[in-house]
Amino acid sequence: MRRLVPLLAIVIVTASCGAASEATTTQPPTTTSLAPTTTTTVSVDTRATFAGIDLTALPPDATLVGMANGELDVYDAPEAPEPSMALPATTILETVTVVTILEGPNDGWARVMLPIRPNGSEGWVKVADIEIYVVAGRLLVDLSDKTLTYYRSGEVVLTSTVAVGTDRNPTPTGHFFVTDNVTMADPNSPWGPHALGLSGRSDTITEYNGGDGIIGIHGTNRPSSIGEAASLGCVRLPNDVITLIHQMVPIGTPVEIRA
Repeated sequence: MRRLVPLLAIVIVTASCGAASEATTTQPPTTTSLAPTTTTTVSVDTRATFAGIDLTALPPDATLVGMANGELDVYDAPEAPEPSMALPATTILETVTVVTILEGPNDGWARVMLPIRPNGSEGWVKVADIEIYVVAGRLLVDLSDKTLTYYRSGEVVLTSTVAVGTDRNPTPTGHFFVTDNVTMADPNSPWGPHALGLSGRSDTITEYNGGDGIIGIHGTNRPSSIGEAASLGCVRLPNDVITLIHQMVPIGTPVEIRA
């Protein structure tokens, strides 16, 4: 019987996506607001793991996430004789690889969203190859309004003005999930003190800092850019806000980016 494990892994590294620029002390106006919140662990009856978990019985905004036990074989379908690919055991930021579960687990299989190109790619993995846990909450980025909102149980926990990608390197839209939650070695870096890596990839940049054009949500050393279309595709937050996000948002959290 497989144990459902809440994941609170935080890795300290120095790589992420963004645009290096001069630091500035100019503080732009932002529309940041916080609602009281508490951190809770969502429990699921482990007897339901292989029989199939009834998603309607989970709390609002709850998502099943699979944490790889090692290199993770991905199949085109449960009946496929061989895997079509394998995800590495860890990300480029040395975080354990996770996938979000879209269907199942049933009969030893789960349909999952993958952190690869093209954005929104799906596949099937064996339940025996993952540890399943639950995250409660979701992030919504609205590119038109240039805002990020974090929801838990359908309630707004945090909302903030953000900077988004330029017309040349736009922030991709779609449904993604958090793959990394990292602390930067230099809090004054172009990525600020913390960054979230996402499963989404840039439509215009195929390589950045050794990664596959990974889109992230991070702080900045250019606070005057908040509220503007100024990044290479990542979502920039004020540093005090990314610090809160870093503390509250677990790996595997769904992220919707909409136009």
